[in-house]
Amino acid sequence: MVNEQTVRVRPDEDIEESITDLIRSYPPLRTSRAFFTFASSQGAVKFMGNVRTPQARFLLAERVPHIAGVRSVDVSELYDDEQVRFAVGKVLPPGVYATVHYGAVALTGRLPEGMSVESLLEQVRAVAGVRLAHAELSSPQPQAAAG
Repeated sequence: MVNEQTVRVRPDEDIEESITDLIRSYPPLRTSRAFFTFASSQGAVKFMGNVRTPQARFLLAERVPHIAGVRSVDVSELYDDEQVRFAVGKVLPPGVYATVHYGAVALTGRLPEGMSVESLLEQVRAVAGVRLAHAELSSPQPQAAAG
């Protein structure tokens, strides 16, 4: 006779409700809620989108695994503004600055000679975690004639 153990699996709806309660209990996550989504599939929870701070991302990554019924947590597609700002900074030329708000990037500063706004925006939009990008850049200053 084989001794069978019945394993109770918690419904995904219940897991998602517990995650929603966690989000409601932490004001920075509550504020970010419009910018990220999550879903549970047989206890595997995946987050996607943007949060404001690394701490908010960390809280989800650290607390959600302790919710009953959660088997795994994937935050690989959940980005915080600091992480996005550093990644965008790697593609920016000198004199151009980025401000990030929930994955929306605003570029300011002076566009270097020989670079187009469109090509720079294309590079910025290709950075993981960027939802949209906008530029308000000055044109390069003409070189003064030697004389």
